[in-house]
Amino acid sequence: MQITKELIERYHLGQCSPEEQYNVEQWLESDEVEMSFPEKTDLAILQNKGWKRLSNRYQILIETMPARIVKLRNYRMIWQLAACAVFLLGLATFYYIHTIGRNNFPKNNTIVYKEIKTVKGQKLSVTLPDGTVAWLNSESVLRFPESFRGTFRKLEFSGEAYFSVAKDPSKPFIIHTANTKIQVLGTKFNLRALTAEKTTSVVVVEGKVQFSENSDKQGLILTANKRGVFENVSSEAIMKAEDVYTSKYIAWKNNELLLDNVTLEEAVRILESWYNVNITISRPALLRERYTGNFSNPTLKQVLESIGFAVKFSYRQERNNYILY
Repeated sequence: MQITKELIERYHLGQCSPEEQYNVEQWLESDEVEMSFPEKTDLAILQNKGWKRLSNRYQILIETMPARIVKLRNYRMIWQLAACAVFLLGLATFYYIHTIGRNNFPKNNTIVYKEIKTVKGQKLSVTLPDGTVAWLNSESVLRFPESFRGTFRKLEFSGEAYFSVAKDPSKPFIIHTANTKIQVLGTKFNLRALTAEKTTSVVVVEGKVQFSENSDKQGLILTANKRGVFENVSSEAIMKAEDVYTSKYIAWKNNELLLDNVTLEEAVRILESWYNVNITISRPALLRERYTGNFSNPTLKQVLESIGFAVKFSYRQERNNYILY
């Protein structure tokens, strides 16, 4: 049956036959028209919410319509279907959360860690969640949680770094290396714990540091201008403290290369890490030669020429390799 203007007008006046009424209601429920309103909706509300749309389409003069209560027989069915849809959606959500999605939601007590690494020739500054700043030297690894929870601020480290620890007396700051533990409340210090070296050292620039073995044995209390050294030699752990000039140990942070009475073999290891190159000493006698020098933001060529002049060697470059002879 074709839906006409006259048929729509008679439907709203209640003058349709059962067949006409059925066809109009089927049309109203189709995708073409959406009308679903609570019971006792008057004509003004009906006009605002949907009837105006129909009247514009069929040029129906709304002002001629009687102001009467319009009841749509299908509203109960629509509300029942909506309630059923909501129930099914809730049931599906409950099933997903308690079965499929259970393992996909992060637990509140799960700690997520970040790991920062530097390679040869790289230095990097990192700000931790509590505001602590760590300057990492080459070939260092720093592992820390995205947020510090509980009563401690714990992290793991290997390599060399300078720490400026944010003060928080309620949460001690603890660094674990392979063999030692450093605990502070807020201070500045340099930590050297290279995997290639047998010693771990801490140089305190400001404040106070507790330096001990990971076994929680009684350690050292270090204050400014003190250096603590842990060394594991012949299965015997040795821990000692000494007075130092801190500027010597933190020169690298300011891109100053300081070589203090080191053998050429030691100097080569430092230069390889600093510049990310390979250096070979072809003359064995050079290994025992010692050198002292201080450079500010130098090039590798400047350093090699200075050491070569003092120790009496020449060098040649083959791509990323340098041979001392």
